[in-house]
Amino acid sequence: MITDSDDPPKLCKAPRFYRQWEIIRDPSKFINVLIKEFGDFIYYRGVINFYLINNASLIKKVLNETHRNFDKNTVIYNRFRNAFGNGLVTAEGDHWRRQRKLIQPSFKPKLIEGFSQIMLNSSNRTIERWDNFCKSETTFNLTEEMNMLTLEIAGKSLLSDGFNSAAKDIIRWTHVINKYSAGIPLPIISKKWFPSRLNFKLRRALREYRSFLSKTIEARKGNEQGEDLLSVFLSMRDEETGQGMDEDEIAEEVLGVIVGGQETSATALVWTLYELSLNAEVEEKLLNEIMNVTSGEQIDFSRIRELKYLKMVIQESMRLHPPFWFENRNAMHDVELGGVRIQKGSMIAISRYALHRNTDYWDDPETFNPNRFDEESSRKNNGVEAFAYQPFSSGPRVCIGRHFAMMEMMIILCSILQKYKLRVDPHYKYKVATNLTMEPRGGLPVILESR
Repeated sequence: MITDSDDPPKLCKAPRFYRQWEIIRDPSKFINVLIKEFGDFIYYRGVINFYLINNASLIKKVLNETHRNFDKNTVIYNRFRNAFGNGLVTAEGDHWRRQRKLIQPSFKPKLIEGFSQIMLNSSNRTIERWDNFCKSETTFNLTEEMNMLTLEIAGKSLLSDGFNSAAKDIIRWTHVINKYSAGIPLPIISKKWFPSRLNFKLRRALREYRSFLSKTIEARKGNEQGEDLLSVFLSMRDEETGQGMDEDEIAEEVLGVIVGGQETSATALVWTLYELSLNAEVEEKLLNEIMNVTSGEQIDFSRIRELKYLKMVIQESMRLHPPFWFENRNAMHDVELGGVRIQKGSMIAISRYALHRNTDYWDDPETFNPNRFDEESSRKNNGVEAFAYQPFSSGPRVCIGRHFAMMEMMIILCSILQKYKLRVDPHYKYKVATNLTMEPRGGLPVILESR
């Protein structure tokens, strides 16, 4: 990582409605064009007005001052609220503080160790099923496979055996909610009551989901001491008031974990395996580490921390391909940002995809190089420059499930790479679909070889 001055860039105003049509066709490309043309601090005026920041010191201020000067009351998060309600991802104020306080203990590294066996068992079932693909040399869609695997892990972690009976429905609900959440938040059309086909599908999916979860919770009453997250949510009590979460709150948090965590992890796994297939030296070094740590056996949770290079590989993959690529905040009141007075109600936008390629912070940013994240580099970059890397966000709204996600990805990748060598179909042409996450357009076709 390259260090630079902490002085923020000067604000540049883009012409009104500049290339507005591209925001619908490819929002990530649209943002990249803005940055290339106008710099790292831009005021854009169009159907949606926003300030775009691509500078570590500005990003540090916005993320660290969330709840004091900035919040998530933007048109984009309002659209998310139509799907996720007032769960932890979208909540604000006292409700957010209460929910975060209640849920935080469930995602501490020591406590999520209990879910490692679910991750390993689900990975093993997937690997066994892939044996037919390998023997027949069949090309298959890795994106679909990773989505099914991470959804199974999220479902079993939350609902234990109750996931099996509802798996097909959960997959369908997740697909509808992801598609809805990825939509551009245009006025009126984004209102939940607007009579569009997608809104109708969303309302139906949410009704079915709430009916399913209500029945599941009813069946748990009197037996809340299970080992899944739903049981943990049911048994949680506020230390001061002694109150737990009601059914609506539990439903919102469960949905946020299933949908919010599942797709991002799946996308990160797909891109990591994609990059390994293109970088033979990195893959060989990683395989040597895995063999040295595991001796060819299944990974033991107690030794996951020894897979330091694997963690670096995942971190570099999420730099080049940040799963949740876009972030945004609302100015709660008039506030100074980079020497500029930002008016109350203004939206501040951050593209992780652009930030992770900013040459002010990253040397040769298009190259896949896990060594950027070795221990020496990490020690050097613990100040402003650390805010140039934001896969899980920072500040008060840092992703609560980041430790769960990293453990999940490390177990899955270790298990797969021990058994198979993945190669991208030679006919595949690299194209990216920019939705809620950024994934290979049409999925990633791969072919397996046995180790």
